[in-house]
Amino acid sequence: MVNTTVSAQVRLTDVRKVYGAGPGAVDALAGVTYGFDAGSFTAVMGPSGSGKSTLLHCAAGLDTPTAGDVQLAGQSLRGLDETALTELRREQVAFVFQSFNLMPALTVRQNVVLPMTLAGKQPDNAWVSEVIQRVGLGERTKHRPSELSGGQQQRVAIARALAGRTAITFADEPTGALDTTTALEVLTLLRDQSRVLGQTIVMVTHDPVAASYADRVVFLVDGQIVSESTRPSPETVAAELAHLSTTRRTPTPN
Repeated sequence: MVNTTVSAQVRLTDVRKVYGAGPGAVDALAGVTYGFDAGSFTAVMGPSGSGKSTLLHCAAGLDTPTAGDVQLAGQSLRGLDETALTELRREQVAFVFQSFNLMPALTVRQNVVLPMTLAGKQPDNAWVSEVIQRVGLGERTKHRPSELSGGQQQRVAIARALAGRTAITFADEPTGALDTTTALEVLTLLRDQSRVLGQTIVMVTHDPVAASYADRVVFLVDGQIVSESTRPSPETVAAELAHLSTTRRTPTPN
């Protein structure tokens, strides 16, 4: 499965990721070529161990492919040293993970502006306040993570991704630890990031309901994109996952 549109903000070209060596080597990604269009919201799904988290980590520059090329916002990651890669991610990429990754000593507002602070940028205070209000934490700006519920902490992570106005957001199981109501609110915020703000969202999920909020779902099996669905519904996603689970060949690291 190949999507190589010229508007892609995230582009993988024949990307392979191999773990181990010799007879025991495993292809977590087996030659993936795909482009995630600017302003799109894409869910990445597959059976357990299909390589979806490996794809996200390579696409985001958090892991180095064994072979192939990854481009973020038009910049190839090939050959970049750690400093240049960190600067590129800081300028172009936001992350939302299941583990929240908040600083326990900082308040909600301080956590939201932290990436900008580390980059030496002056936050747009009006925009930061609006973002915090949009995620429903306007009355909790001075609270620390330990004073928030899990859902509220995830909303801080969403606000952090919004506040920097980056081109791309990568989300790895962002609703996995949330109750149903909060999860749907978080997914709506992610969808709004794409539709209203034009961010490119790439989300790994195992949940067909979460995937149905995306514009497109791509399915992996054994480290390869084997199918995709546009305007997905929970029912069509669940049916495709069930089909892929019965046709999967060999386990690979997730």
